[in-house]
Amino acid sequence: LDVSISSQRGTDPIASEIWEEEFARVQEMLASGKGAQLFSTEFGNIPDVPRFADWLATKWAPTVLRTYDIAAIRVGARPVYVTQPEPDTIEIIWQQLVNFESVVVGKMTIQVLEKGLIALRGPGNSEQGYGEISRKPLAGEDVLVRRLAEAASQAIEKGLADKPKTKKVEEVPIAPPVVQETRVVSSLQSSGTLVEPPKPAAAATGPRQAGVRRSKERTRGNRRKPRQENQE
Repeated sequence: LDVSISSQRGTDPIASEIWEEEFARVQEMLASGKGAQLFSTEFGNIPDVPRFADWLATKWAPTVLRTYDIAAIRVGARPVYVTQPEPDTIEIIWQQLVNFESVVVGKMTIQVLEKGLIALRGPGNSEQGYGEISRKPLAGEDVLVRRLAEAASQAIEKGLADKPKTKKVEEVPIAPPVVQETRVVSSLQSSGTLVEPPKPAAAATGPRQAGVRRSKERTRGNRRKPRQENQE
């Protein structure tokens, strides 16, 4: 059995455990014969569930069924019309011409919840031999799923549903890396044969070196004036 699960782009990353849980849930659902979940989304709140479902049944679904992607299906089964068996549920019916007779081979059931929206693949008419759920995607099913994702965004814009609250991901503080101070060791130090450079020898003589004061102060600042001779 081939199972394909896709996720729309969002703000929160999806862990591998969530993918494994979804695969296990879909396989269990198909094995039990209850149906295959095709689409699922969550809202903050849906104030009026019947009004939302009525908008899907009377506005959204007929418009999608008239698109070129659906109308261009000429061979085999294709989605033909939509019904609303319950105030919160709509069904899109697939029909196929068999021996010049239209038979129901499958359907997509869209259920509006208080805070979400799900779409399931259901069986066809059991009296006509299509009582089991198709294990292969129905023709045009991918188109309806994509348009249903767009309808979820339009419902928020039209006020039919409230925008879901985004979950805040706690940021784990990352400690800065510890940088160890590296001591530069020359090749001479590493070999143990470091030779210190010789220090300059101090002068052995001289009063300043010995700390002796001058015996006689030198007169400074008295400049001898030259003698002027009077010329007569």
